[in-house]
Amino acid sequence: MAKATPPYKRLPGTGYHYRIPPWVMVPLFFVMGIFVLLFRGRRTQLWVGAEHLLIVESDGYTEYYKRFDYRDIQAFLIRKTAEGAIATALLGGIALFLFSLVVLAVDDAFARGFLFTLAGFFALLLLNNVLRGPTCRCQLRTAVQTVEMVSLTRVRTARKVLTVIRPQIERTQGPASPVPSPSEPGLAGGTPEAPA
Repeated sequence: MAKATPPYKRLPGTGYHYRIPPWVMVPLFFVMGIFVLLFRGRRTQLWVGAEHLLIVESDGYTEYYKRFDYRDIQAFLIRKTAEGAIATALLGGIALFLFSLVVLAVDDAFARGFLFTLAGFFALLLLNNVLRGPTCRCQLRTAVQTVEMVSLTRVRTARKVLTVIRPQIERTQGPASPVPSPSEPGLAGGTPEAPA
């Protein structure tokens, strides 16, 4: 007997609808510990089906679903953001400061060990951030709404998702016509060159 194909396939990426800004959660972690995760909000994932894209949001007790038929999708926008570069600079600065304290300022062996461990933790966070690549914001646009795709926060992941759903959209709507760049002369708001 032939094995039935599953109706949905999970796409890469997981994100959260945060109740408080993520950068506030970092200092709160030192006050509340692991309980700060209660402010994380709903976990969001994308699933691809034969006829529609499915956004699944879960708060631990209840799941919420949003369906987007491929024929209704007008645009899938990926915008690179500076958040990854800012996080890299901050984590690098903290790790460098802690390492310099270990080498130059602290004589106590216990304090050195503690600061070295803390510096190593921030260095690991820095390495993880760099390896995951640049950050982005993604939006899915239909005729009636624009939805923030919070599960897609890295450019590499967003491009992987786009390569999966683009064939589905083109199968339903037909091949997409290329959008002219605004910098091209005479196209989409560009200025045509003056005749010689």
